[in-house]
Amino acid sequence: MSTTHRHRYLLALLAVSVAPAALAIEPIPTTPGWRGFVVVGGGYADVTSNTVAGNNLIEVGDPVISSVAQRPSSDDTFHPVVTGEINYTFSGGWQAFFGTSLEDAVTLDGVTQLGARKDLGSVGILQGGFLFSGIPTQVWEDPYAEGVRRDETDRDSAGVRLQWDRVLGTAFELTFSYRDISIDTERSGEGVTSVACDATCRDLLQRDGDQYHFDASYRFLLGEGSRHIVRPTLRYTIDDRDGEAISGDGYRLQLSYVFLGQGYTVASNVAYGSSSFDARNPIFDARTDSDGVIVDTTLFYRLPFESGRWQAVGSVLWGEGNSDVAFHDNEILMVNAGVMYRFGAR
Repeated sequence: MSTTHRHRYLLALLAVSVAPAALAIEPIPTTPGWRGFVVVGGGYADVTSNTVAGNNLIEVGDPVISSVAQRPSSDDTFHPVVTGEINYTFSGGWQAFFGTSLEDAVTLDGVTQLGARKDLGSVGILQGGFLFSGIPTQVWEDPYAEGVRRDETDRDSAGVRLQWDRVLGTAFELTFSYRDISIDTERSGEGVTSVACDATCRDLLQRDGDQYHFDASYRFLLGEGSRHIVRPTLRYTIDDRDGEAISGDGYRLQLSYVFLGQGYTVASNVAYGSSSFDARNPIFDARTDSDGVIVDTTLFYRLPFESGRWQAVGSVLWGEGNSDVAFHDNEILMVNAGVMYRFGAR
């Protein structure tokens, strides 16, 4: 995954870190009606980054850097946790939905989606939807501006996702995602003073553009009663940005694990990603190729009322990204706690 994508990928988890019991599209109920879930709570995050400024709910990062040779500094904050999904099941195996699915949360992909699912029996479950930023990540208009206060701007994304789960009756899942990424005010390179950055230099740093994800995964059900669920996932990413120094490709290897206990569920992920870029970043005269790792664990505990509709949720996440250029290194430590409520027909 690219450095820019990984920054979004780390900070997306500030919204929520929860996990379902199946690590897949949840089966579509046979009875029509409204259903869904909501998660509310709060958390603490310690973020180290030179490029991310938070979102509309939180602020992180130092607005002033003295030099592009400066390593990122740590900044911590408390934040609210609010997320969920609402869906309606029609007869014939159709379901419309809106929100952030539990599968997205556990696979470390914070995104809001409006779409539909269809259960095709032995063929599998097909899902399609429009993607957009529910709470856009905020970045700096010019992350390289030296000795002045950097201004924040929104990083929006919109696109589509096509997903095929239980492919031909197997435990395979295939996913394709496309996103159009837009920086509201793009001024990368305008404020750097220690390095000459003319119009050609700034063109190489343009962050607007397209992003493509190709995912393949397989779900293993292990142990007595299939209480252990393991899903390895491979993701290939293409970043086609306006700036060649921001464009490139990358991959991510992820292993997800769920244990279904009596009245509780534990879900964990470990992911490793690597990226390479098409051109040198002119600010540093070097490619900002990078790799990184993220580890997280989430506990669901069923509360003893309303027939298990309420669950306590707690999670811990740590991630680190190392770039060939120290300016683009990043790290996050996050702890969340809250409650989840499932509503609607059963």
